[in-house]
Amino acid sequence: MATIPLEAPVPAGRAEPLLTRSMLALSGLMLAAMSGFYLLLSAVPAHSATLDGDFAAGLATSVLMATTIAGELYAPRIISRLDRKTAMMVALLVLAVPAPASFSESLVLVLLSCAARGLGLGVLLVAACGLAAALAPPTRRAEAMGVYGLASAIPAILCVPLGPWVLAQLGPGAIGVVAAAVTLPGLACLVALPRHGNQPEQAPHSHRLPQLRGAAWPAVAIALSAIVIGATITFLPLAHKEIGTGTIVLALLLQGLGSAVARWASGRPVDRHGPQGAMTIGLALAVGAIVVLAFEGSTAVLAGVTLSGVAFGIVQTASLAQLLDRTPAGQADGASALWNAAYDAGLGMGGFVLGALATTSGYAAAFAITGGGIAVVALLVLQLFEAPRAAC
Repeated sequence: MATIPLEAPVPAGRAEPLLTRSMLALSGLMLAAMSGFYLLLSAVPAHSATLDGDFAAGLATSVLMATTIAGELYAPRIISRLDRKTAMMVALLVLAVPAPASFSESLVLVLLSCAARGLGLGVLLVAACGLAAALAPPTRRAEAMGVYGLASAIPAILCVPLGPWVLAQLGPGAIGVVAAAVTLPGLACLVALPRHGNQPEQAPHSHRLPQLRGAAWPAVAIALSAIVIGATITFLPLAHKEIGTGTIVLALLLQGLGSAVARWASGRPVDRHGPQGAMTIGLALAVGAIVVLAFEGSTAVLAGVTLSGVAFGIVQTASLAQLLDRTPAGQADGASALWNAAYDAGLGMGGFVLGALATTSGYAAAFAITGGGIAVVALLVLQLFEAPRAAC
């Protein structure tokens, strides 16, 4: 059966448009969903700590990230059984409705809410990313995915620091309601999304993950660059007690801005020159960034954290572009699932790896060792998986 085009055809000689009605609607949906999510990302641990100390705060975040990865890996099967818009609608509701329970006086209810929201987020991320890949013009796909990524990144910049402030101003009884109210308008954006077309769930085996041979390098690249982000977000205040809180906040703000701008700006070069060079440059910058953080002082912190954000943005665009290039068009959801899971796993590993190293060697050495380890792993994966491809 013939498929219905996602957008009207573009006359020959004209550049294919990026900001179509469907892409704007998808960006609006992600802006709403991620604003609600990031508003609670820093607020829920703060509330959990009042119930059962720092352990509860860490447990809440761990449960959220674990179920997010589980949702991402299972999402392609859900999308293949439901139509995409239904899957996204359910995911939005699961992300929004349990939000007030995240501020319950019962830690069990808080953890259950985190688990549910993580599953909803995982499914939504994969479904939205797969749809963005289908909506993107083939000749400008990396650029289009950069625009989509920008819509997901803006809430992180604005809402993560807002979370504790809203919690302090409105209290735990209200912030969950605010987060749900911010998320639910995303449902209205579903109306403008296509129901039919060249969508991944229409292809056979759309739920399968990409083959390891082609997917290993881009998946490892995004995980390695995410390790740097996870390490800095988790341990920057502890590792650099010599600088003030204001500098730490400024550094993390610059990291978010650098990541968002670099993810958007790197799209066109990746479309024109391919993702491999950009990904190599991004990883080299990430290694340099975390090594710079081994030095003391405000200058080193601001430079290293900002550079880590720029590196992460470049690698996000390049790794996703390469993974999609190496995946059959009908299996974009599988590629999206692997990419998002590698992204979140890297964020989680960053805090774990640096923390383990810091307990035995101190923070300065831990930053340097982590940078060296990232470089070694990257070179090994290149040798094992990319060198044979180049030789073929």
